[in-house]
Amino acid sequence: MTTDNWTAPSIDDQRLLAAQAADDEDAYLAALARLDVYVPRRDPDQASKFSLRKSVVKLNQFSVYGQLNNAIRGTSKSALTVSLDYDTHRRGARLILPVYTRALVPPEQPQGVYFHRVLFPSWVQSMAKQRQTMQLVINPGTPEERELNVGKAAQWMRKHPHLLGSWNALHGTVRTIYNEPTQGELARAMACGAHLAAGNAVPWNSLGYPGLNYHDEREALQEWWGIEGPVQWQNQVDRLLDNENPQPVDLVLGIRNERGAGVRPSGDPVHDTRLLTEAVEAWCRDRGAPEPLRQDMIDIAQWVVRCETWLRRDGALGPDQIVVTQDSWDWGRCVNMARWGVACGFCDRTTAEQIVLRAGSLCARAYPDWAALSVAYILGRVIKMGRQGNPEESYRDTLQIHQTLMRDPASPFLTVPLH
Repeated sequence: MTTDNWTAPSIDDQRLLAAQAADDEDAYLAALARLDVYVPRRDPDQASKFSLRKSVVKLNQFSVYGQLNNAIRGTSKSALTVSLDYDTHRRGARLILPVYTRALVPPEQPQGVYFHRVLFPSWVQSMAKQRQTMQLVINPGTPEERELNVGKAAQWMRKHPHLLGSWNALHGTVRTIYNEPTQGELARAMACGAHLAAGNAVPWNSLGYPGLNYHDEREALQEWWGIEGPVQWQNQVDRLLDNENPQPVDLVLGIRNERGAGVRPSGDPVHDTRLLTEAVEAWCRDRGAPEPLRQDMIDIAQWVVRCETWLRRDGALGPDQIVVTQDSWDWGRCVNMARWGVACGFCDRTTAEQIVLRAGSLCARAYPDWAALSVAYILGRVIKMGRQGNPEESYRDTLQIHQTLMRDPASPFLTVPLH
């Protein structure tokens, strides 16, 4: 197939295209060996759920029809345990399984089929151990198309272990696809969720398609958010976008600004912690705050100063800077929630774009630049999520992604203006 007037839609695809044009199978396999890919699988339960999609996604001001929730939620757990089969077809005498890189996953799937995300080297070796004899066709219908034998591909992987990628290697990388917006209002709004996109090793500028990695995304929503249906999903979106009802961490940051309690860091974290703690104590006393809230806010005050001290130590925050609001933590997650909504059939793309644009608008109003947004995201994650487990580990992980986003030439923080 000619490559005239056809552009590879990602850096990964450029490598595959160059190898295919040179008819260099070693280079082609070396490119695949570092990638996650998407494989079509049949799911009998999915067809019935996605047949409801047209009713589910007719949203009005981000609301969802509640009567559909039980119908979908009632089948979700069985969907996660259903036997899954690859969606193969015949090409002459050969059994063919199409395999796609992220940027070339078809936007439309056959009914009852979804695209499962796998790490190519470990997946193909697992297939070979199962004695699967199908032929893999990579990105069929494109100039990158190449047919690979499962056994031979797995044998190549075993011979070149030093070239094999891993999920850890993909984690924290900036990935862009060029057949979705890279500039403009939607791209700017999508960039507000770049931390989670990098953390999940997905393209920062893509909302994906219905059914994309469907089972894993549904399982993640259930495990991490307790979401099993469109109403719960919509309620969470509304909470993440709500900036009218401050949470305890917002109250603490507001008290510091209002009362001047450490607004200008002294360089002595103990002194600044005492100032902020005393201001929070006075605020709670004046308002008769319940004891659990008072204790939580005092703990948050201590973590605010501690986290900002780390940020200054590591050069992410200037010596005289503080974090005024951590809202980018919620708004960034809302971008990812929109991506999940599309994948799980809880909303259509138009609605997801509206949610993302709203989150992006809030971020642009709250932060002067990407650096301020990013350190606020770190603070929000450490206090809201890190305190539940290992705050220092949460900080290190998020700081690494922050540093990548602030330095990688491919990062939207360097290519897309916030304002």
